Amino acid sequence: MKIGKRLKEMKIKTIIKLVLFLVIFGGLLYTFLSSDAPGGDVASPGVPPVAEPDTEAPTEEPAPPGENTPPPAVEVDDEELDEVKELQHVYEKKQATIQGHQFLTENNYYELYLKEENLSVILRDKQTGAVMYSTVEEPIGGNESWTNFMKSGIVMEYLVGTNIVVYQADMYSENPEKTVETRADGFTASVDYPDLEIGFDVSVTLTDKGITVDIPKESITESSDQYKISSIYVYPFLGSSLLGEREGYMMIPDGSGALIHLDDNNGKFSQPYSKMIYGENVGIDDPFVLSLFNGMNPFNDTEKILMPVYGMVHTDTEMGYIGIIEEGQYSAKLESYPNGAILPYNWITSKFIYRQVYNQPTSQESGTMVVRQRTRNDFNVKVHFNFVSGDAADYVGLAKEYREYLLENDLLNVTESDFKLRTDFLGAELEDGLLFKKTIPMTTFKQAEEILSDIQANGRDQLMSVFTGWQDGGPYGGLPIRHVAANNALDDDLSLTAFQQSLEDKGIALYLKHDGLRINTEELSNTQLKVMRKFNKRRYEEEVYGNVYDIFHYLHPETSADLLTDLKEDYLDQELSGVMLSGITHTLFSYSEGSKEFDRMTTKNTYQPVVEDYSASLDLVLDQPFSYLWGSTDAFMNTPVQSSNYVFTDEDIPFLSLVLSGTMPLYSEYVNFQANQDEFFLQLVEQGLNPSFLLTAESPQALINTNSSWIYSSQYDRYKETIEHYYDELSAVHDATSGAMIDDYTREGKLTTVTYDNGTIVYVNYADQTLNSGSETIEAMSYKVVTGQ
Repeated sequence: MKIGKRLKEMKIKTIIKLVLFLVIFGGLLYTFLSSDAPGGDVASPGVPPVAEPDTEAPTEEPAPPGENTPPPAVEVDDEELDEVKELQHVYEKKQATIQGHQFLTENNYYELYLKEENLSVILRDKQTGAVMYSTVEEPIGGNESWTNFMKSGIVMEYLVGTNIVVYQADMYSENPEKTVETRADGFTASVDYPDLEIGFDVSVTLTDKGITVDIPKESITESSDQYKISSIYVYPFLGSSLLGEREGYMMIPDGSGALIHLDDNNGKFSQPYSKMIYGENVGIDDPFVLSLFNGMNPFNDTEKILMPVYGMVHTDTEMGYIGIIEEGQYSAKLESYPNGAILPYNWITSKFIYRQVYNQPTSQESGTMVVRQRTRNDFNVKVHFNFVSGDAADYVGLAKEYREYLLENDLLNVTESDFKLRTDFLGAELEDGLLFKKTIPMTTFKQAEEILSDIQANGRDQLMSVFTGWQDGGPYGGLPIRHVAANNALDDDLSLTAFQQSLEDKGIALYLKHDGLRINTEELSNTQLKVMRKFNKRRYEEEVYGNVYDIFHYLHPETSADLLTDLKEDYLDQELSGVMLSGITHTLFSYSEGSKEFDRMTTKNTYQPVVEDYSASLDLVLDQPFSYLWGSTDAFMNTPVQSSNYVFTDEDIPFLSLVLSGTMPLYSEYVNFQANQDEFFLQLVEQGLNPSFLLTAESPQALINTNSSWIYSSQYDRYKETIEHYYDELSAVHDATSGAMIDDYTREGKLTTVTYDNGTIVYVNYADQTLNSGSETIEAMSYKVVTGQ
């Protein structure tokens, strides 16, 4: 009886504990889902983010003029929809006015109409008569703040003291004064907010491609210590559409690229796409992640935006545009709102960030206060809205337009796109020992040479190789690389320089992987190397959940540059001519030094000359480089083949490959770690990518207690046949498309047709049954190459 009673009491206690856990967890989850960190995004214009619980209240500030705090979501009823006036989307001839916009100017291709009241513009394609509106004249579904946002061509957000609330000043709010001067090719507007003592100039120029919008940094005035500019939206509603009234899509350059269709989503999406161009800014943004998982990361990394572009296409009128951010991209965010995410409209825009607020710790253990960024990010805004029409009004047309822009401005290093199969090697790793760390040799230089010789023995001689973990300490313990010296455990009768010479004799290009970004402070605790500090003066900590090392830090940009500059001479002296730079190729951040703050453009301006110097002196390839480095690489390594697969995206597209095909060799991510290798192989065929394998001579079981424990399949013996298959198939496809650029790309269900400008057509069938395209038959889960006549 006593035992039964005790069991009953234990069950009651267990239930009570479970209830308490659910209450606490529910509260934390609610906080996470309903709040924004002070350094992060604002869900809608004028909506204040919620301070974290340990944030000290900022000093009370006077209320700004016209304070507005609209709710984060809106609802539309059928009555409102019935009252919406249907817009005319095609005008057969030039008009004096269109929807209150006066005709301003024209060229051989377009007409530009302007409404000075809100700086709204309308562009008419003279060939097709199709028009693109930049604002919504009679918006529905929004409060006053959102209504003003939708009606304004330019929208500014500003900060008040150290208040974490971001306020909105548009073409109607905060009593703006506008002076418009027209020109033969457009207009310039001076916008001033007397109550805020903030002003700036906006220039809109009609070009043969469309329109270009400029906001010179010299024109920005801020005379008040209280009110400071936070960000500016540039024609955020250009091409917007209500619910499912239009046919078409928005293009976001997330990873390989993705589309958001202009369908009626019936309110199923509540969040927009919002990402910094060129990745998150860890120097100021404080990501808040609720995790119940100790010692591991339960989330997959999302893809980055590698190029500063976005697009809108109306397929019903065959008109679209690609927005190319030429200046200001290093402090820009891309936002795309499918209908239902706040508003019933589909809209996509660039947002240029001048200032943010962030949490400044007030003690070593706890307590923070909100601090406003001291200096304004230093940049001009310049966006080209290049339009496409007719048959070119699709995402292929957008990609070709961007490719043309890159080529015309010498922003690409056009190199021979020879086929080479990429066989990378992991050299040595470290694991914890009883007293000291133990070196684990995975592939010696001699073993790597034997593997490459074995691959070449059967005629598969077009190879290139990146060697990782070649230095003392391996890929993680040896950060940063301070000396060009090979790990002794890898030298078994063949030194690094002899290995390089042997491969050169075989016609194989060897590249040594060099992470120029990270520092392992656990191994270099007393180093004099400068480490990057965030705006709050704290070191940024990159958590990697490793079995040996948990955290890495970033080097100060100038330290990265100095180390790389010194090491370049060592590479040359040892005749090690091939380097793959990583880390700095796809990472940008703001940072502080003493009392000074430096923006991401400063970081970019520190990295870029070093990369260019390496490119001029060595054989250089870059790991997933941001677009501003595309002119400095001989190949694009680890090309993403898909997007982050957000719930609101409708389909992935190979936008990156469409842009770069035929300009440089594109290498895939590792075949080893793809969940569906059959589909991945077809994606390589479709996108014109060269395959990549990560190989080891030893079993990856030896890595289980190292930071490379993620490598679960790499032993060459297991991949020998796969390598041969990929080589034979993909080299043949490459021979038919060599030197050609993708001219057209279409999808019909599971069948993709890729047309190159040399006349070659590649059909890829992802279906599990045979499909036909005209007279061509393509077998299930297969492809077919038809060469040009």
